[in-house]
Amino acid sequence: MTRAYRRSTLAALAIGVLLPGAAGAQLYHLTDLGSLGGVRGSGAYSLSGTGVIAGYSFVAGSNFVHAMLNDRGTVRDLGTLGGSQSLARAVNAHGHAVGWAYPPGLAWQRAFLWRDGQMVELGTFGGNVSDASDLNDSGTIVGSAYDAQGRERPFWWRDGVLHDLGTLGGSQGRALAVNEWGDITGTALVAGDDEYHAFLGKPGSPLYDLGTLGGPVSHGHDVNDHVHVCGWSMLRPNDPASRGFLWAEGLLKPLGTLGGIYSAAFGLNNSDQVVGASTRADGEQVAFLWANDQTLDLATLLPEGHGWRLNAAYDIDDEGAIVGEGVRPDGATRAFLLTPAATLATPPRAAGAPRFAGAVPNPVRGAARFAFELPEPGRVSLTLYDLAGRAVRELATGWFGAGGSSVAWDGRDDDGAELPPGAYVARLVTARVSLSQRFVRVR
Repeated sequence: MTRAYRRSTLAALAIGVLLPGAAGAQLYHLTDLGSLGGVRGSGAYSLSGTGVIAGYSFVAGSNFVHAMLNDRGTVRDLGTLGGSQSLARAVNAHGHAVGWAYPPGLAWQRAFLWRDGQMVELGTFGGNVSDASDLNDSGTIVGSAYDAQGRERPFWWRDGVLHDLGTLGGSQGRALAVNEWGDITGTALVAGDDEYHAFLGKPGSPLYDLGTLGGPVSHGHDVNDHVHVCGWSMLRPNDPASRGFLWAEGLLKPLGTLGGIYSAAFGLNNSDQVVGASTRADGEQVAFLWANDQTLDLATLLPEGHGWRLNAAYDIDDEGAIVGEGVRPDGATRAFLLTPAATLATPPRAAGAPRFAGAVPNPVRGAARFAFELPEPGRVSLTLYDLAGRAVRELATGWFGAGGSSVAWDGRDDDGAELPPGAYVARLVTARVSLSQRFVRVR
């Protein structure tokens, strides 16, 4: 589900969206993604970027749901682990899907990986329940699994092994999304087990607390390749008011609502476009798109007379395609796909252009690495700057091969002194392009 970021073709650095009614306002085409025949409908949670969409559907003749893929218009039932129900939360560029399913004779959810037509259980930490929330193209899966003491623990899975990701000092947590660089977000209890906070982390490293917007609970639902996170947070204790947020470079930014008391952000792309759900002033929950500091009701970006009610949007890819769950004019609940009829802003990035993830992890506590990809061999320089534009560390100048590379950093400047906490800029320069990413250094 992105709630993870799902890479498409990385086609756009930014997609402009104007308010409805403005000249050149972006409109979307709406596609009904179908169902498995159940009268109670379907929903979509994740885009692969290669034409495959994952979600769920009620099955004809029952009140049970099964994991569903829509593969370029063809609906497919993924089945179960031998039990009655299943649900797919995410799908990657290879068409592999993850989610939960019931084993034979049990009403316990177990995390699964579906690939090459086969569904495989991922196991638990000794308890009864597990759930897989997301996966990336490299095969890292994240989710949560219960231990023998009945505690829900965040996990990352790779090559057949389930690993405990850890928490923020408390006893429980849940991993909800992973990006292509292996950065993971979710929610975890802090020390004392009295608050759940959104986190950012990597396998084998301590989790970083993203904080809240003032209340005791926040969740990180998706993380993109710039290591920016979207999610939601309570605003105050004992108050239902909450806001979707975008976390970037150490700042937790509330996204507002469509007039009601609630919003939650579930997915974002590499242009920091965010989708989710919000209540309006009349209390009805609807799907929203946040872009260029505007929160838009997605239904207002459809042609007049469409008749759909869009309840929530769960994922958005780099070409602006959006999936979610809505209600058709005939009252049937359906998974939907929105595809932009027009986009405004910078031209699409050329296929095979360099990619720069910036600091990993971000924020940086001690050491870090700077990951990038080159479409062809070439000379690269990588330099760190403070916000005044002064170069503080030259990390690399030389020839790099095509494909993925990373440069390690020990947290020090050119003179060997540790950089103080604060915001900095990393700049990658190739023969074709200069790319910059901000990062934050913390104690």
